[in-house]
Amino acid sequence: MRLSLKIALTIAVAIAVVGTAATGVRLSEEERAHREQFARAHLESMQLLALAVAPAVAGLRHDEVQGVLDNVSNFPESFPDARTLEIIGEDGRVLASLDPTRFNEAAAEAAPALAALRPTSRFSQDRLDVVVPIEVTARLGVARATFDVGRLERTIARQQRSAAVLVIGTMLVLGGVLDLLHRRMVGRRLRELSRAAKELGRGRMSARATVAGKDELAGLATSFNAMAGELESYTQDLEEAVSLRTEELNLANERLLELATTDALTGLDNRRSFDEHARRALEVSRRNERPLSVVLVDTDRFKSVNDRFGHAAGDAILKDVAALLERAARKSDLVARIGGEEFAVLMPETPEDAACEAAERMRAMLARADHESVPELSGKVTASFGVASRTPATRRIEDLLAAADRALYRSKSDGRNRVTLESSSKEAAP
Repeated sequence: MRLSLKIALTIAVAIAVVGTAATGVRLSEEERAHREQFARAHLESMQLLALAVAPAVAGLRHDEVQGVLDNVSNFPESFPDARTLEIIGEDGRVLASLDPTRFNEAAAEAAPALAALRPTSRFSQDRLDVVVPIEVTARLGVARATFDVGRLERTIARQQRSAAVLVIGTMLVLGGVLDLLHRRMVGRRLRELSRAAKELGRGRMSARATVAGKDELAGLATSFNAMAGELESYTQDLEEAVSLRTEELNLANERLLELATTDALTGLDNRRSFDEHARRALEVSRRNERPLSVVLVDTDRFKSVNDRFGHAAGDAILKDVAALLERAARKSDLVARIGGEEFAVLMPETPEDAACEAAERMRAMLARADHESVPELSGKVTASFGVASRTPATRRIEDLLAAADRALYRSKSDGRNRVTLESSSKEAAP
């Protein structure tokens, strides 16, 4: 018998199972219908109750409203499933309830109920919640109730048990037949193919399937083995190529990252890297209300060094300045070259007084330093410093840099080789 015929027989058995499953669909539809009828009946009862109490609510006759609910308590057959029943005024307080002692209490979760513009019902776990607006010429409040769905669930359960006996019996018989057919015709050979495929998927490229018979499954196993052989050869070549390319890519990525964030001349972070770190530091400072300061450093009369001694000497001076600033900075500070002869120091957790002290220390070290790399240079190299600290009004890192730049400009204007604080206009002279 060909495999296609075997599969056709299996499908015939499966159709019988599908027919049985249709019973379950019908039960689901009947359950939905029961729930809709249950909800509709209680919604209509609540609408009648709302109509009955509306005149009393409008006339503020709370005793009459409570009397209506007392009748519900005394004759529970009118609301057989009621757990809670209450009338809530527009102010969110209880006008009447099955529990009379709750009069004038603030109703729990009154806002969602008062927001209802029309009668609504909603099933929630083991209950049905119903809300009906109370209106005469204007909206006066709502009637809210919760109903136990136990009686409904018992009715549905009885129907389901009756159908389940028939469904289970049919499924057992047809399932047994289908399982037997599958085991004998297809299952064993498919499991063999599945085993080989899983081993191949786990990386054992030598995995092969057993070929048995001459039908379509045997052809599939033969094709699988041929594919596995090709895949094994291709994988070996690919792994070698990937290993080589991965090494090259890692080296290239490291180089790109270095080029993107590092100043080529001084080895400090560049302007792009400084801006990224500064924005993150400002965000942390604002969120945690911690101090943050920025120091801008500009080498004094640097153009004259280039003009007199050449750009090579100027580059050597910049390297010396960068190295000195980095030595003077704390481990938590970030020193960057952000322009030609301009540097910046980001100082997290540093108030303005401490930032000024650090800047003054840097200024003094630079003013005393000798530059052996430029022996023809006579005199010292100095720099002007501008300091700014974050204030509650600082929203962007550009604002903080602009404040430090203003302080730096005043240092230049006031004679260079000095530290100026923007926020308090304090100045530390050399």
